[in-house]
Amino acid sequence: MNTTEIGKRGEQLAADFLAGKGYAIVGRNMVIARREVDILAMHGNRIVVVEVKTRKDDHPDDNFAIDRDKLWRLSRAADIYIRTNNLPHEAQIDAITIVFHQDGSHTLNHLEDITLPPRRRFR
Repeated sequence: MNTTEIGKRGEQLAADFLAGKGYAIVGRNMVIARREVDILAMHGNRIVVVEVKTRKDDHPDDNFAIDRDKLWRLSRAADIYIRTNNLPHEAQIDAITIVFHQDGSHTLNHLEDITLPPRRRFR
């Protein structure tokens, strides 16, 4: 499986997982104000922007990089979507990490309602 196939398969697994938990999938691979959103969903009274990270277990790095700037871009995309569509909802940022193992199985972790780190301040 190449990286594109891994990403597509991971996003499908993530969408299926979220749907199974009662999330309504609004869209996938959306671009909102020039910001890419892997999965946009509704859950209760919240718009949820989900970042999906996938890799094979033979990847040398155990960390999934979702940096401060990425989180702020996702938050901004959620805010713009809410305002553009005149929705009375709150925004939530989630991440789903998926590791594909050599035996064909996978491990999925769902990080819900990620707290945004402080914005950088320059003097």
